[in-house]
Amino acid sequence: MQKDIGERIRRMREAQGLSREQVSRLAGLAPERLSAFEEGAAVPSIGVVIKLSRVLGSRMEGIILGREDAPLDAPTLTIHRGTRPTGYQYGETEQGYTYRTLTRPGTPGHEMEPFLLTFVPGVTGAKPISHEGQEFVYVLEGEIELSYDAEKVILRPGDAAYLESSHPHLFRGLGEVPARMLAVVSSGT
Repeated sequence: MQKDIGERIRRMREAQGLSREQVSRLAGLAPERLSAFEEGAAVPSIGVVIKLSRVLGSRMEGIILGREDAPLDAPTLTIHRGTRPTGYQYGETEQGYTYRTLTRPGTPGHEMEPFLLTFVPGVTGAKPISHEGQEFVYVLEGEIELSYDAEKVILRPGDAAYLESSHPHLFRGLGEVPARMLAVVSSGT
C-alpha cells in the first residue's frame, strides 16, 4: 500500500506539470524525501500527507485512499464492525510510527480521519512537523512523548490531547515495547 500513496502523489504532481523540486519547495520537504515517497521507498507521515494535499490541490483521502471524486454532501455515517481488518496499514514513517486508516477506503464526506498509530520504541532524530488542521489523540498502550511548541508531556494509557496542528509537534514512543495511539486528524478543509 505504501507504493500506492507514492504513485498517487507522482500522478497528481505530473498531471499539474510540477517538478519534484517545485512540490518539495511548496510543501517544505527535501526533494530526496519526495522522491522516496513517490518511489515507495518511504511512507509520508500524516502531517506530510496533509501538506502535500494542499500543494497538489487534493484532499487528504485523495492521497491516502485515492478518493478525489467523493461528493462533499454525501452522508457521513460510517459503521465499521471490528470483525474484519480496517482500512490500509502503512509502513514506518520518518516520524517513527506505522499507521492504519480506521475508515473504509473511499468513504465520502469525512472532515476528520481516524488512524491507529503504532510507535516503534527508541526512534530518535524525527523532527517536529506542523500542518493545517487539528488533532485529537488517545493513548491505548505504552508511553508516548508529545512535544508541542517548546513543551514536552508524557502520555500514558487513557491520556488524551487535543491540539492545533499548525504548531510544531512530534509524538515519540518511549520504553521497550511499541506504543499505540488513536489519532483523529482534521486537515483543515
